[in-house]
Amino acid sequence: MPDPRATLLPRPARMAGIALRTFHLGAMALLVGGAWYGAPEAALRGALTAVVLSGAGLVVSEASHSRHWIYQGRGLLVLAHLAAVGLARSCGPGALLAAVVIGAVGSHLPKPLRAWSLRHRAVVD
Repeated sequence: MPDPRATLLPRPARMAGIALRTFHLGAMALLVGGAWYGAPEAALRGALTAVVLSGAGLVVSEASHSRHWIYQGRGLLVLAHLAAVGLARSCGPGALLAAVVIGAVGSHLPKPLRAWSLRHRAVVD
């Protein structure tokens, strides 16, 4: 009889994705908090680097799920997330806060909405 605990552990790739997303959230929290309270840019450089690198890893992970991801709900929200981050320098820390909200919504959307394709006007895997 198989060990019932073995089925409770996620696959290694899933565990790595969870770790990467958690690291990204932590780095984003440091960046947003620092920007919100007016920390000097030099003090935020490490957090910004961590956000960019972990975000790039998350984009690669998302893109590996489907060749259609860029025009699916998940890809469109990634683009909106990146746009909000890109506006931070000109619009202030509120844009970073918007990026956090967009990222949280995108991460928790039901699968049919994440996989809905703007191009196909249907759910596409």
